[in-house]
Amino acid sequence: MKMHILLTGLVSKTTVSGGDQLILDLVPHLPKELDIVVITPDFVRKYWVTIKRKNLKVITVPTNKFDFSPNPIAIFFSYCIRALQVYRVLKKEKNIEILFSCSDIAYADIWPAYFIAGRNRQIKWITRIYHVLLKPGKRRGDYLTNFFAFYLQRLCFWMIKKRSRYILAINKKLKKEILDLGFPKNKTGILEAGVDFNKIKSFVPDKKYSYDVVAMGRIAPEKGIFDIVKIWKKVLNSNSTYNMAWIGGGNQNHTKKLQLLIQKEKLTNSFHLLGFIDKKEVFNILKSAKVFICSDHENGWGLAVCEAMSCGLPVVSYDIDIFGGVYKKGFLSAKLFDTDNFANNLIKVLKDNTLRKKLGRQALSQVSLFRHEKVAKVLMRYLSRSI
Repeated sequence: MKMHILLTGLVSKTTVSGGDQLILDLVPHLPKELDIVVITPDFVRKYWVTIKRKNLKVITVPTNKFDFSPNPIAIFFSYCIRALQVYRVLKKEKNIEILFSCSDIAYADIWPAYFIAGRNRQIKWITRIYHVLLKPGKRRGDYLTNFFAFYLQRLCFWMIKKRSRYILAINKKLKKEILDLGFPKNKTGILEAGVDFNKIKSFVPDKKYSYDVVAMGRIAPEKGIFDIVKIWKKVLNSNSTYNMAWIGGGNQNHTKKLQLLIQKEKLTNSFHLLGFIDKKEVFNILKSAKVFICSDHENGWGLAVCEAMSCGLPVVSYDIDIFGGVYKKGFLSAKLFDTDNFANNLIKVLKDNTLRKKLGRQALSQVSLFRHEKVAKVLMRYLSRSI
């Protein structure tokens, strides 16, 4: 078998989203007999060169003038150009058997596959869905940007429903949600995600950090970055010696706004923005911390959560689908947007050593169930089906 993977939704040279990272982590665990062709932007090649597979081919599309801009309109045009580039690559490819789209909203993953699958109905187009975007009025951030993102995802959903052979939701709750949106039941399944649990759990840090609390993700409104400022201010009122770190980069405008807000609230000595850092340092920090916080407003699985739990960290979060859906234990959650309750939960876990250790043990037990090998086997079953 041969599988063409479309990984085209990246917008940053330095930051990889959880959804993109999942396929990078999964490919080494797929059977050696599977031929893999990856189509991706040129600046993403560096992530693939470290993957040692004899039957892995990487085809890159050139950078366009709209790449790397934080402007939503520029990102739209960048994706449009990339979609056309990917379509041209696919038209030249011979014997396409399986197309795998890595994103549910990056139309450079969806649009080319939709049209190629329409040209040849023998092609098995497999799609993944990570989460359903909140409606524009409920999603934090610029309303106009959220409006177009919402309806572009709905356009992608329409294309997926029309021509995708298998539609793989990342968790059970999400499967039910997309079935309610009209996805065909006979084509919709579940493909969870994995983590290198043993490697992370056994990682021995060579550096100690003083951060009590860690968050990790893109700097974006839907990740709860501005909520965290309110939450952290209340936490410091209970103990002014606490320190926290946010790992991850993002839109320059959002980053600058967050920096100004941190300065305004006089949190610069305790709220540290670390940007994108080496993975080894990420685990050094996670292994040094006491608690991981997930302030996401929407998430399909939570790779950062899984990695933090693999380090034995309890999680404090909002009550979004993955908590109670994917993760059954090892966390405390607050109602979405309830920053006071979120802060109270965080204070409780920080001050109560017994509770913190209990949640940490539960977290380790929970994530021991999520392994790349298991996910690879499930995916291969879908790749091997004849209908």
